[in-house]
Amino acid sequence: MYVEVETTTLGRYLAALRQREEGRRHEAGLLPPTRKLSRERTAGEAHITASYLTKVERDEVGQVAVGILWQLAEAYHVSEDEWRYVCDLAGHGAPYPYLAGMDLALTMPPLEEFRAALTPMMFTEMDEATTDLVAFVTPQRQLIAANRAYLDTYPTHRPGMFHLEWAFTDESKEIFINWDEQVDLGVAWHRGIMGRYGHTQWAQESHRRLWEFADFRRKWEAQDVAYSRPAVPETLLRIRGRRYAMTIESWQMQHSSLPIGKTRCRLRPFPEQ
Repeated sequence: MYVEVETTTLGRYLAALRQREEGRRHEAGLLPPTRKLSRERTAGEAHITASYLTKVERDEVGQVAVGILWQLAEAYHVSEDEWRYVCDLAGHGAPYPYLAGMDLALTMPPLEEFRAALTPMMFTEMDEATTDLVAFVTPQRQLIAANRAYLDTYPTHRPGMFHLEWAFTDESKEIFINWDEQVDLGVAWHRGIMGRYGHTQWAQESHRRLWEFADFRRKWEAQDVAYSRPAVPETLLRIRGRRYAMTIESWQMQHSSLPIGKTRCRLRPFPEQ
C-alpha cells in the first residue's frame, strides 16, 4: 500500500508548537480548560497580526523574519534544539554548523565511495575485533561495513541500511530492551537532520525509506527534535535469550576527504532481574 511521505514545514511546526503550548497552559492553570490558545492571543504576544500568523501557519508567506520567529518561540517556550529547528525550517540556519565533513554544496557521495575510502587498517581492525562490535558509517549513519561480531549480533542490518531504518525492524525490537527510548532519540535526531538538509536528495531518500514503517510515522508525530544523539553509557540488549549491557564508543574521522564515523561496542553479560 502506498503511503504519501510527509515532511514538516515551518507553518505546520509552528502550529504544532502552539497546540503544545495550549496544553502546557491548561496544565499550569494559565488558560481555562475550555479555552484554546487562539491565533489572536498568540499574535498579540508576538506583536504581529492574527492574519499574518494565519498565513505563516499555512505557509503562505515568504521568509519569516528572525525577530518574529523569536517572539513566537518565546511564547511557545521552545528548547534550544527546537529554536534551531525553527531557524532551519525558515531558512535562517546558516550560523549553525553542518554535519561533520559536509561541504557547502550539501552533497552526499554514494555508498560505494565511502566503501572505497576504507583503509586496509580499518578492515584489519574489524577482522581482529572478535568480540567487540565494530562498524563504519556515513555521516547520516548509513552502514558502510561491519565486522563478523556485529553482523552476527544484528543479522538483518546489512551495509547500505541506515541505523534508524534497521531500528524499526522486528529484529531490532526483539534485541533492544529499551527500544522505545533508543528509537525516540533516533527519530528526534532525524527530524533535526531533515530541518537542515531536508531539501537534499540524500535526506529525502532516507526519509522516504523510514516513512514506510508505521512505527516511524507514529513517532514522527511526536514532533521531538534534536541535533545530536546523547551518549548513552549503557544499552540493554537481549541476544539469543541472554541479556547484555552494551557500552558504545564513537569517533568521527576523515579519510580520502570523506567523513566516516566509527563505532565500537562492547558487550558484557547482564544478570536477569
